[in-house]
Amino acid sequence: MGISDLQVHLAPKTVFEIVPGVPVTNTMITMWAVMAILVGLALFARVTLKFIPGGFQNFVEWALGGMYNFMEEVGGKSAKKHFPLFITFFLAILFSNWLGIAMGMLAEESGFLRAPTSDLNTTIGLAVTAFIYFEYQGLKAHGVFGYFQHFVNLKALLKGPMGFIDFFVGLLHIISELVRPTALALRLFGNIFGGEIVLTVAFLLFGALLPLPFMMLEFLIGLIQAFVFAMLFLVFTSLNSMHEDEHHEPEPTRDEIGPKVVPQVG
Repeated sequence: MGISDLQVHLAPKTVFEIVPGVPVTNTMITMWAVMAILVGLALFARVTLKFIPGGFQNFVEWALGGMYNFMEEVGGKSAKKHFPLFITFFLAILFSNWLGIAMGMLAEESGFLRAPTSDLNTTIGLAVTAFIYFEYQGLKAHGVFGYFQHFVNLKALLKGPMGFIDFFVGLLHIISELVRPTALALRLFGNIFGGEIVLTVAFLLFGALLPLPFMMLEFLIGLIQAFVFAMLFLVFTSLNSMHEDEHHEPEPTRDEIGPKVVPQVG
């Protein structure tokens, strides 16, 4: 295959059909492989679990513990309840990105495999799942009326001219809320799909060894993109579920201030 024969396909390739009209694409097959790898690693970690941890268990505990504590620093103690979905997004996207890079030209030549995150259908599915979750957390924290009042604040109209500004800002929040899943999907897709094109062109022009620095860079980008997606998911969820009194520092109590000392003049 030469550079003149290179064809860039935005849509994934259909490998076979389960039944007529129900295709199985190359990105779906790769996603199944990612799922198998993650399940296999989880089972291996569970089977080899020991009271005195070894090398692999030490690494798993260090990595998951670090991510778990990092969530508390970013979103507070209440953010820890979102850890299962947070780490699922991170690991699924990370292994999807890295598996696509590791397959390299094998995937391009065969057309049988392709990074799931280079398929817009996959990134949209991930973004919609994240959107549904952080909207649900907002409704759960504030109630249906209280949450939607954040976007359509009719009470603000009674405050005069400044109230109209508050009402208009609330309407802008609707646009911001709808842009979030779009930005999550397009950012991830664009970076991974563009990186695959760069790697493919580099392999075709320079062979297998010279593009290795590009591959190392793409591995780093894959890690960063997985972290950014999971991080934005956490931030959006924390913002939606945060109560108004959590936006402000609490007033110090009398015990925290300490007793008032009155100077005596003798």
